Amino acid sequence: MKGKNKTLLLRRILSGEVWRKTKNNGRQVCPPTARGDINKGSKMTASATLSQENVISPSKMKQRSRNSKAAKSSLLTLSPIDDPPPHFKLIKPLRESRDDIDFGSSVRYPSSSSVMAPTTPGRSSSSMGGGIRSSSFSSHQATPHRSKNNTSSSNSSIGVYKSSKDGTTMAMDLTTTSTTTENLVNEGEESPRSKLQKKLLSNLRPPDPALADLLNVLTDFDQTSHLRRVNACGAIKTLTIHKANQIPLARTKGVVPSITSVLCAVNATEEERTRCINALMHLCVPQENWKLVYMFPQTPEALARNMADKFPQIRYAACLATSFLAKKNRRDVINNRLLMYAMARVLEVDKNGALDTMSTQDRKVFVGARLCVLKMILHLSKNKDVSTTLARTECVMASLVSVASKMEQAANILCVAIMTNLTRHPDNAYYLVYKVPDLVATFVYHIESADSECKKCALYGLQNLSCASNCRQDLANMTDLLGNITKAAFRHDHPEEQLSALHTLKNLSDDPFNLVTMTNTPGCTATLLALANNDSAAAATTSSSGGGESGGTNNNNNNKKKNGVIEHRGMAQYLACDTLATLSHWLLTLSTTRKSKENTASGGNGGTTDGNSGKNGVERRTFKQNTWEEWS
Repeated sequence: MKGKNKTLLLRRILSGEVWRKTKNNGRQVCPPTARGDINKGSKMTASATLSQENVISPSKMKQRSRNSKAAKSSLLTLSPIDDPPPHFKLIKPLRESRDDIDFGSSVRYPSSSSVMAPTTPGRSSSSMGGGIRSSSFSSHQATPHRSKNNTSSSNSSIGVYKSSKDGTTMAMDLTTTSTTTENLVNEGEESPRSKLQKKLLSNLRPPDPALADLLNVLTDFDQTSHLRRVNACGAIKTLTIHKANQIPLARTKGVVPSITSVLCAVNATEEERTRCINALMHLCVPQENWKLVYMFPQTPEALARNMADKFPQIRYAACLATSFLAKKNRRDVINNRLLMYAMARVLEVDKNGALDTMSTQDRKVFVGARLCVLKMILHLSKNKDVSTTLARTECVMASLVSVASKMEQAANILCVAIMTNLTRHPDNAYYLVYKVPDLVATFVYHIESADSECKKCALYGLQNLSCASNCRQDLANMTDLLGNITKAAFRHDHPEEQLSALHTLKNLSDDPFNLVTMTNTPGCTATLLALANNDSAAAATTSSSGGGESGGTNNNNNNKKKNGVIEHRGMAQYLACDTLATLSHWLLTLSTTRKSKENTASGGNGGTTDGNSGKNGVERRTFKQNTWEEWS
């Protein structure tokens, strides 16, 4: 009977039906890894050894492994499962002492040394939903005598076991499981940018042998001489100059990565980087390359590094290349902190008077790079989707405020226009007023600027900010804001500036707390009264309607101009009247509230009782004259 039990136990072990309770996983299957090898004629160990697998102590396991080593048996010996198998948890590296080896979490492979193959934890795939991690064993680890490339033949004896719902086991090929697990994890974690990146980069064509050798010279910094690498950079630059080569080269494997690797290399010389950044700039010129070139992993870093470079030619080429790519990658460019910080560095090129110490040629190049960055940021500020992110980029906003009014006229107009575009988004108003220091003061300063475009942009920006109800009171109390706007509202020779100033005054008057501030501002009420009583619009309308029809083309043009002036003056008069009506409304509300309180306290009717007065005689004026001891 005892012999039959041993035979039955052996069969159950070989068929994978032996179960053992563990602390964490309950019941687990003893993996039948060597079943195929045993059936091929391998010698089996004694049945007594197999029958004692579940009762052998860990202290005797060491002796058993030594006996197995002395016998040099090719049979795979199954050990008791005290911990989950290696495919159900992250495999740890092999320890130095054999006494520290966790025999329950490892499987010994048949070899001359009978030592487990070490694993590489860094190559193990991420865990899946059920806590299963695929093993990091490679083919040369599982079978040390086979080559690394022979994966198809070595994977036949390696299995991964996953428990199904009904308790059975499933043996799967390790390579297939690892690939499947990796794909599932990647599909669950891939961002839209990663998917688009894979889609674009998967269609690249391989380079021809001559181009491949040229690219190898570019990236080999150890075995290639400096002169040869410089010549290779020059050859790439020459190839990219021709328009016919720009689109095919950008779609060739290794071209853009090789260029960006040189631009990101610390030991790359000025000449190498100058030629490579010009080559990258040439590839960024075609519109078809804008999305593809930016999708390469090192492109943003290479551009950011060289935009802040101290050499003028490298900086200008990097800024120009970035301005091309930003047209189709607005959101990615705004969210890239390296690129935004590099733009801020370019804007602050003359922070400490650095331009005065440069030569004339270098100064022109640095100023051109700054102008290129300003145009790029202006393009980004016109997009509604990225406006909020750009307004909250502290480094760029601080640089724009600091360099405003300190640059040449063309650059200064772009700088003020960028800040004006950011005020167009309603969500930016509060942040720009309270979180960006000196931005409102910059607008106030440019109202008195000599350039009409700067005036116009500054007034438009203040008009947008005054639409936010939670900012009106602080804007009205800003130094010189109401005074400068009042002056702009009285300029009849600049119609657009005048209307924008009147709109701003009307928006600020909507807050009752600004009543005292506006009435105390010198000239504010007088300007509004003068514009409200301006009858030139009506007179011009009457004179134009009385003219004959004998005029020709010149008369028609003159009539159009007159009509435009009349319409402008009529709108200015209307806005002035509307602002005065709003201010008078707050005055009337204040007086009515005060009279109501006094009448309620006195208990009588303080006003007249005629039909023109309202309740308690406080809603309308009384027109009653009171005298002091007048003689009749």
